[in-house]
Amino acid sequence: MSDDFQKELTDREIERIMEKADEIASKGPQDGIRLVEYKDDGVYLTVLPPQNGGRALNPEDVVKDIEARKIKDVEYIKVRQAVREMRGEPVYIAPPQKEVIEDAVVNVEISKNKMEAYLTVYPARGGKPATRQDVENALKEKNVVYGVIDEIIDKAVSLQQISEPLVVARGCPPVDGENARIDFKFKKDEIAGKPTELLDGRVDFYNLNLIQNVEPGDILAVKIPATPGTPGYTVTGEEIPAKPGKDIQIGIGKNVELIDNNTTALSTARGHVVVTGGKISVSTVYEVAGDVDFNTGNIEFNGSVIVKGSIREGFQVVADGDVEVMNTIADGIVQCTGNLKVRNGIVGKKTSIKAGGSVFTRFIENSKVESGGDVVVGEAIMHSKVSAKKTVTVGGKGVIVGGLVRAGEEISCRIVGSPLATVTELEAGVSPELRREHARILKEKQAKELDYDKAEKAIKLLNHLQQTQGELPADKMAILVRVSRLQTQLTEELAQLKERLENIEFQIQQSERGRIKVQGIMHPGVKVTIGSAYMHIQDEYSFVSLTKSGEDIKISPYS
Repeated sequence: MSDDFQKELTDREIERIMEKADEIASKGPQDGIRLVEYKDDGVYLTVLPPQNGGRALNPEDVVKDIEARKIKDVEYIKVRQAVREMRGEPVYIAPPQKEVIEDAVVNVEISKNKMEAYLTVYPARGGKPATRQDVENALKEKNVVYGVIDEIIDKAVSLQQISEPLVVARGCPPVDGENARIDFKFKKDEIAGKPTELLDGRVDFYNLNLIQNVEPGDILAVKIPATPGTPGYTVTGEEIPAKPGKDIQIGIGKNVELIDNNTTALSTARGHVVVTGGKISVSTVYEVAGDVDFNTGNIEFNGSVIVKGSIREGFQVVADGDVEVMNTIADGIVQCTGNLKVRNGIVGKKTSIKAGGSVFTRFIENSKVESGGDVVVGEAIMHSKVSAKKTVTVGGKGVIVGGLVRAGEEISCRIVGSPLATVTELEAGVSPELRREHARILKEKQAKELDYDKAEKAIKLLNHLQQTQGELPADKMAILVRVSRLQTQLTEELAQLKERLENIEFQIQQSERGRIKVQGIMHPGVKVTIGSAYMHIQDEYSFVSLTKSGEDIKISPYS
C-alpha cells in the first residue's frame, strides 16, 4: 500500500480493512470481499482478493450490489476494473452523496399448488436488519399457517441476506387410502411340486405338499377393509382430500360360506382348499390326473381321492374317505378310512393297504391288505397276507394260493392252494383285529415274563449277599429296592395280560360263525383255522364248505 493512499484513509478505515484481512486469513478459504465507503470527496469501492483458495468476486454481482444501493452517477467501468484487479485499495466510483438508508426487506411467495412457501431476505442498507418478527409478519400476510419450518426462519435472520429463495413452509400431500385386500390363511401362491429340503441337506421328492387340507369351521380368508386415507394440507391450511381405497369382495365357491358381514370365509366341509376363477372352494374329492409318483409326491387328503393312473413304488396315499385307483398299486401304500377300489390289481412286496371300509380289486399278489369291511377280488389272491373284518370273496378264476387269508366271517373262492402243495393258510370266524391283538398280547406277556425272571434272579443274588455279608453296601441296597419295585409292577402287569389273553381265547373258542366255501378244488397242504379249531388238509376236496363243529372243523358239501 502506497504512502499517499495511506494518508487518504482515516485510522478507523485502515483498521477496518486490516480486521477484515485478519478475519479472512484466520478462517481458511475465503471468497473475495467488497467494501463501499461514502466520503466527502466521493464514493469509493475497495475489493479484497480471495484468500486460501476462495472464490473471486464476479464483476456483475458487484454491479448489481451497487445498483441496489441506489448510488447515483456510478462509473461502472471503474467498478468492473476494481473487481478484476482486486488491489485492495479504495477506487473512486461516484461523486459525493449520502448513503441511501434502507431497512431489510422480507418477502414471502407461495407456489402455484400452495404446497410450498419461499422466503427471501434483502439485507438492510444502513437501516434496520430483518428480525424473526418480520418474517412471521410476512408469513401471516400471505396466510402461511401450515408446515412452517422454524430452522429456516432462524437461518434467514442469521444470514440477513439470502440470494436464493428458501423453502420456509411445506404443505402435506394427502395419503390415499389402501385398497381392501384378502388375507388368505392358506398358501395360495405356493409353487406346485416344490420338494422339501431335509435337515441333513437331502431333498424329499416324495412329499411335495400339493394338498392343503381344511376342516369344517376353518378360516380360509379374511378381508382387510379399505382405508379412507389421510387428508393433506396446503401451506395456507386448506385441506386436500385423500382418495379412499377401493373395496373388494371375497369370492366363494363350493363348501365355503361368508360370516362377519362378508369379511371372513369359512370352510363348511373337510377337503382340499383351492382358488379357481377368483373363488375359494373346498373340494371333498382330490383327483390325480395321472400316476402318484414324483410329479405329485405323496397324497394326504382329508376326503376321498381318485387316481386316474397308478400308485407307483415308494409313494403313498392317505385319505380320510374313499380311494379309487384306475390302474394298479405297485409297491405303493394306501391308508383310507373308507373303501378302496383298484380297477386292475394290487401287487408288490412293498405294497401295504389298510382300508377302514371294503377293498375291491382284480387281483392281489405279494402284498399286504387289511380291510375293515369286505375284500372282494375279481380273479386271484397270490402269496399275500389279506385280512378282512367281514368276508373275503374271490370271483372269476377264484384262486387263493400261498400266503395267509383271514376273514372275520367267511372266505369264498373257487380254488385254494396248488397241486404243488403250496402252503396256504385260511382263517375264518375270528376278526383279524382280535387275532392280531391275541398275538400282540402274547408277545408282550412273554417279554414281561422274561423281565420278571431276570428281576427274580437279581433279588435272589442280592438277598444271598445280604445274608453272607450281614449288610449290603448303599449302592447294592438301592438296586435291591429298585428291582423289588419292578418285580411288583411286573406281577401286576402280567396278571392283567393273562386276564386279557384268557378273555380273547374264550372269544375265539366260542366263535361259531366262521365259514370257508370252496366252489372248485381245495388242494392238500392248505391250513384251515375256524375259531379255535384247526385242520391241515391232507387230501384234495371239491365243492366243499368248512365250518366249526365243537372243537373240530366239519367238511360238508358246498352250499
